[in-house]
Amino acid sequence: MTTSLEIRADSTHAKLIRCVIYDRISDDKADDGHGVLNQRTDLLRRAAARGWTVVAEKSDNDIGVTRSIANALGTGKPRPGWAEVLRMVGAREVDVVLVWRWDRALREPIDLERLIPRFDAAGVRFAEADGIIDLGTDSGRLAARILVAVAKAEQERKIERQKLANRGAAERGALRKGGWRRFGWNPGNSGHDRAEAEAIRAACRRLVGGGSRVTISVIEAEWTARAHAQEPGYRPPHAPFGPLPKRAWSDASIRGILLNPANAGLSVYCGEVVAEGKWEAIVSQEMQKAVRAKLDNGPRSVPEGKERRAGRTLLGSLALCRCGAPVQGAPTTRGKPGYRCSAVVLGEADPAVPHVKRAAAECDAYVRAVVIGRMSRDDAADLLAVSDEVDVAALHEDAAAIKLNLQEMAADRAAGLLTRAEQLAGSQRGKKRLAEISAAV
Repeated sequence: MTTSLEIRADSTHAKLIRCVIYDRISDDKADDGHGVLNQRTDLLRRAAARGWTVVAEKSDNDIGVTRSIANALGTGKPRPGWAEVLRMVGAREVDVVLVWRWDRALREPIDLERLIPRFDAAGVRFAEADGIIDLGTDSGRLAARILVAVAKAEQERKIERQKLANRGAAERGALRKGGWRRFGWNPGNSGHDRAEAEAIRAACRRLVGGGSRVTISVIEAEWTARAHAQEPGYRPPHAPFGPLPKRAWSDASIRGILLNPANAGLSVYCGEVVAEGKWEAIVSQEMQKAVRAKLDNGPRSVPEGKERRAGRTLLGSLALCRCGAPVQGAPTTRGKPGYRCSAVVLGEADPAVPHVKRAAAECDAYVRAVVIGRMSRDDAADLLAVSDEVDVAALHEDAAAIKLNLQEMAADRAAGLLTRAEQLAGSQRGKKRLAEISAAV
């Protein structure tokens, strides 16, 4: 004979619904977990009101929901709490998954369509606290699809608004605040980090003024050694604390830092310079152009048995034709090294004016003889005297940068990237500055 107590016990066991609650918050600014705790408290109360037995509590604090999509593709940051929920669903360890709101678990329509058959196959319900979404019913699935589609559209509109705002700020020359910290800048990108900014300047000077011996690999080795020596300004931003790897820096990371347009006071949007920045530059635009020219045209490996088609010249981009254009290395009609007016090479020479076309051997021998003769005189030391008022080294570095810029402009003109007027205007400014530097030193 069955007692009434046994009947009530059997009835209670039949209605037992195992529930796992899941809470998540994207940005825990206070770093105290209060957001997920608030959700969990409310979910426990609602589960009890529905008569569900909570068998597990899973949480992902300070993790964005869309990162689950990136993780499915092999990138991004996973959500361990949600992954455990899905494992429990697949193992049929629960009967219902309860979330405070549906977007705590998913955001993309494709996520929803993958979730529905997975929950159906396991016989598990997916529900939210307010009861609007319940994937266990047709109407609940319809409501879920509509809400997810609307949320996706709003997300895309928000992204477009943000892009428009970012472009407007860039075109106004505003410095991008927040986000990841640029090397050379303070947290929030609000100003320069003095030590790192000086490291950038020193590296640029080394590259431009060090000749062919100084390459990006040389800079990488120097920065790595200084980082391990704990010198201020040389610790990589991707390893702000703790022990450093053996190779603290890489050529690619240093290249990216030195070529960052913001260092030269340039505002960029989607890789394109759109305005002059309204902030203090770390290096001049001329210096950064020279660094780019050095890195883009630096020494490269040559297959065995081959020779470089072009080599360094003594007077290329330094000597001037009588028309005012710089000369450049060019083979003579007999195939020997020579110098020719760059305006003739570019097809922009004035035919009414004679232009330089000389064999390099004789010109180089003459210049060397003059220099050696002058440096052999008793007063030669006066030529190398350093003025207390003039930073001679800095002026020489500026001169080297300008010369590289003149070469780059000539190449851009030949490739059709500059008009003749633009090339001439740039050349005139460069030559004027070279003359000023020459007079100052």
